[in-house]
Amino acid sequence: MTALIVASAPEENYAYVKQLARQADYIICADGGTRHTAACGIRPDLVIGDFDSGSRPEGVEVIALQPEKDDSDLMCCTKEAVRRGAHQILYACASGGRIDHFLSNLSLLEYLHGMGVDGVFYDSRNRVTFHPGGGAQRYTADAAYQYVGIIPLDAELTGVTLRGLKYEVTDITVSRAKVITISNEPAAPEYTIDVRSGRSLVIESKDR
Repeated sequence: MTALIVASAPEENYAYVKQLARQADYIICADGGTRHTAACGIRPDLVIGDFDSGSRPEGVEVIALQPEKDDSDLMCCTKEAVRRGAHQILYACASGGRIDHFLSNLSLLEYLHGMGVDGVFYDSRNRVTFHPGGGAQRYTADAAYQYVGIIPLDAELTGVTLRGLKYEVTDITVSRAKVITISNEPAAPEYTIDVRSGRSLVIESKDR
């Protein structure tokens, strides 16, 4: 099952949200994300939250949370999606607003990898996935995204080898303190990112 989780961060461009909804088998709103689905004409299957950023909806399944809790609303949505059988989770409307929320939202990609679930983070200009290191991952070039960036999560990425990109490298070390792996571009229908050790985020992006 592919689940779409719609968060409550500020968003004005809904074209990508509507496209993701067509791909999803199940749609979950995190709290105030209901205003985004309403703007898109999308009916969620489930709404989870403490409703501090939106009113409690009617006519849809709701899981109400306590305002004071350890997990964020989005983490609660993620855990529930996994519990209900999601093998892939897509995130939308989760990047604007507070930076602490944004960064913690991105960390869910690593959490999902540890659960054996595929996670993909979207906004109107970016698509983000998690690279665990320990080998090569193959990507299909998408005309919707002009650039490819690799952001280390660990202090260093070792043994980084890039093939099928405009700027290819072989067996280099990339430091989190001095990132040199942004603004690359696909140069072939498929490209590979090989990392011997170290975790990272792979960001496909466009200017507008």
